[in-house]
Amino acid sequence: MPGFGEQIRLTIDTIDSERMRLAEFFKTFSEADWQKPTFCPGWNTSQIVGHLTLGAQFYASTVSNGLVGNHGFPLGANTQEEFMALRSSIMNEIAALDGGALVDKFDKKTQEVISLFRSLGSEDLGKYGWHRRGVIPIPYFVIQRIYEFILHEWDIRNVPDAPLHPSALGLAARNLRWRFPILYNTQPDLKLEGRFHFETPDTGDVWAMSIEKETASDLTDPEGKFDASLSDPASDMILMATGRVDIEAREAAGVLRTEGEPAKVKAIIASLFYPI
Repeated sequence: MPGFGEQIRLTIDTIDSERMRLAEFFKTFSEADWQKPTFCPGWNTSQIVGHLTLGAQFYASTVSNGLVGNHGFPLGANTQEEFMALRSSIMNEIAALDGGALVDKFDKKTQEVISLFRSLGSEDLGKYGWHRRGVIPIPYFVIQRIYEFILHEWDIRNVPDAPLHPSALGLAARNLRWRFPILYNTQPDLKLEGRFHFETPDTGDVWAMSIEKETASDLTDPEGKFDASLSDPASDMILMATGRVDIEAREAAGVLRTEGEPAKVKAIIASLFYPI
């Protein structure tokens, strides 16, 4: 498995290839397609792509701030309320563009944040940026961009029984190794400790993390005894981790397989799997 720095580079390259693929996909939309409802309640296709484009601007702003030690609100906001209002107004302004202009805006803003990501040095991977869940490591923003692409494409296609598009699925599955502890540490379960094992058998990815003193850490060796283990195909694991599928139904169907202490299985699922 590539080291963390190399995985970040691979992720940036994949963001770029997915940018091009998605832009071509968006160009096929008719005027009616842009107005179609999506899996996200109350949002049509143009709003989803507006949200993706706003996300690139948000990430560029908060990462740029974090690189110089500024952990304040991005987009020039002075309060979280002001940031959320800016976020909504910028997204709505972008979403109101006609299809061609909207795709161009998505492509341009995504290229800009990719250029910023490519400029990151190894020393920058230990820096932090503002997020509404707290001040979190800058690599999260790189990793999360892939999830935003594949998840919002799934939202747009709006076929709830369908898997995520396969083009970036393997890389996204591997990145769960780092995504899980980063997000866990933003809102830890104060009573949960132990060793936790994860597997996406269809992609061959196996990883583990420990939780001790309210802090989750990646385990370099996913072997040994664990308090709880979860095994699930990559698409399902990611959809569950972002609140898009029914976890109990997946477990009842035998798609999600769990082992270990029931209370800790339940607690780690609650800590890691929720809507974003």
